[in-house]
Amino acid sequence: MDNKMQKRDLSGLGFRMLIGAVLIMGVQWLFQVIVLGSKPEWANNMNIMMAVSMIPLYVFGYPITFLIMRKKDAKTIEKHKMGPGQFILAFMMAYGLMISGNIIGLIVTAMIGFVKGEPVSNALLSVVSESNIWISAIYTVFLAPVFEEILFRKLICDRVAQYGQRTAVLVSGLLFGLFHMNFNQFFYAAFLGGFFAFVYIRTGNLKYTIALHMIVNFLGTVVGGLLLQNVDMMSLQGMMIGGVYSICVYAVGISGVVLFFINRQKMKAPAGNDVIGKGNLFKTAILNPGMALYCIAMLAVMIVQAFVM
Repeated sequence: MDNKMQKRDLSGLGFRMLIGAVLIMGVQWLFQVIVLGSKPEWANNMNIMMAVSMIPLYVFGYPITFLIMRKKDAKTIEKHKMGPGQFILAFMMAYGLMISGNIIGLIVTAMIGFVKGEPVSNALLSVVSESNIWISAIYTVFLAPVFEEILFRKLICDRVAQYGQRTAVLVSGLLFGLFHMNFNQFFYAAFLGGFFAFVYIRTGNLKYTIALHMIVNFLGTVVGGLLLQNVDMMSLQGMMIGGVYSICVYAVGISGVVLFFINRQKMKAPAGNDVIGKGNLFKTAILNPGMALYCIAMLAVMIVQAFVM
């Protein structure tokens, strides 16, 4: 397949992703208008607002997007088992990447907040700190990992795996990060998305990435949420608990980053795997009409969210 055909195929993927994203946002907006139009007082209830946002997403948005993204001749990735030790190593590296991306996101949003003159709103923090933890866990720990892994690993990686591991990691990670549509989550979602794509390409089995995704989300939303909602961080006891928690989080995170760099040579694709040459990877995979339009549209939403909302 020549470079023009590669660009055309990847551009089509970008257009499909853009249609899916617009569809999802449209369905969510319409559902909110209908529900809050009849019950405006529900706007002050975080649990109800989560349901208003998540029900159309998982009942209509994602299933229709799956149909849009399906490709009959997508490559079937060869399946390999992952041992317990490999899974623990993968979790450590994923957690390290998540912590690294989160720090970058905090720095970027702090800079935007400085320019803006007020902090950038963080919808995820509001959900974790204000909603019922176990209700939010249904969405973040169970539904999101399954639906997101089907879309961003299964459907996308199966389609772009023919162009090599690096292409799958780049495309899956970038599209996943941008899909979150805010700077708070973009960097760690992109890092995790790329790493999960690597795991899926190497194993051909979605159960591993779903499990990793669930564990990471559980630690962030459930464990972190329970601390935020039940511990007074201004008290001496709260500061001690928060300090121990932070030490554990960053110890695992730093260990994961170290393990990632130690094993990075082993993670490289076999020779001849990458169909798109190094010098042409970004230009071919991202700088095409469909992908570029998706990236621009999602980035525009992120900028509006950061500076206006």
